[in-house]
Amino acid sequence: MLSLALASFSAGALAMESGWLPLRDQNPFVLGSGLPLLPPPSAHAGEWIVDASIVESNTELISSTSGRRPGDPGIHVLFGAETRESRLSLAYALDEHWVARASLGDEWIGVGFLDKPIQHFHKLIGAPRGFRGGRLGVSPPAIRVARDGETLYSLDKPGQALAPLLLDVTRTWDAPDARYGVSFGAKLPTGDTKRLSDTGDTSVSMAGFGEWKVYDSIRIGARLGYLYAHGNDVLPTLARNSVPFGDVYVRAPLIGGWDGEVQYDAHGALYSHGPIFLGHAGVFTIGLTHPVFAHSELLLGVGEDVPIGHTQDVSLLVALRYRPGG
Repeated sequence: MLSLALASFSAGALAMESGWLPLRDQNPFVLGSGLPLLPPPSAHAGEWIVDASIVESNTELISSTSGRRPGDPGIHVLFGAETRESRLSLAYALDEHWVARASLGDEWIGVGFLDKPIQHFHKLIGAPRGFRGGRLGVSPPAIRVARDGETLYSLDKPGQALAPLLLDVTRTWDAPDARYGVSFGAKLPTGDTKRLSDTGDTSVSMAGFGEWKVYDSIRIGARLGYLYAHGNDVLPTLARNSVPFGDVYVRAPLIGGWDGEVQYDAHGALYSHGPIFLGHAGVFTIGLTHPVFAHSELLLGVGEDVPIGHTQDVSLLVALRYRPGG
């Protein structure tokens, strides 16, 4: 999965500026569970940081597992839709080491513009068409999960709804050309389970991360964490209570003030005994970043599912990070 992003910081940014792309797995069955945001950037005491992002994703697939008994149809997932997560995050530096953040978003599911470009791209590189081009058998948007012939979840109309409220607090430690931290997060079910903007559960998470500067200008980072969730209302009989997650990135300067970045985000299976679309997944992102205006930075990128078929096919991310008075 490829990703498109935008972010911002001033020319006088901190020596060890964060390099994370604000991208998460866009599979609504995962996104609605409260998978935490990437670590916030460094900030001076009393500083505000505003992040605005839009992520557009498109997937058309059928994913199934064998039944529990011979002859059973097992668990069957049909997903044909375009999704768009719009999110606004506000962070505040309590002091030089502690940053508190709140994030609220909106999730739209319907028919968008990405299907045809994805078909042309797959044809160009010789990739299989999969279920695109009418092979899905239904007209998008169509999302269904069935087990042994019983429908567990179904959505067949476009619409949008509020997404989960995400809260976190991060403590960092600075070192020469390095930054280390630990984040504690929480998700509140402010979305709509019928619209699949939320899975209805409440979750908490904890993660540790490190970021390093090498060869004067190359930044690398890694994060590892654990999410605990309870009360999934969308697929309650399949949901797991806990899952690990992790992320890595490398960011380096290019030309004309542009930076290039690659990032990989992965997580374990949030559902048990399900097909691969409900299992573990990873998103590989290629991005470009560039400062804009006085205190902002823009990131552009494209994300692709790796391994294939485990989550949304293609995602485009656009994000802007702004430091008022930064």
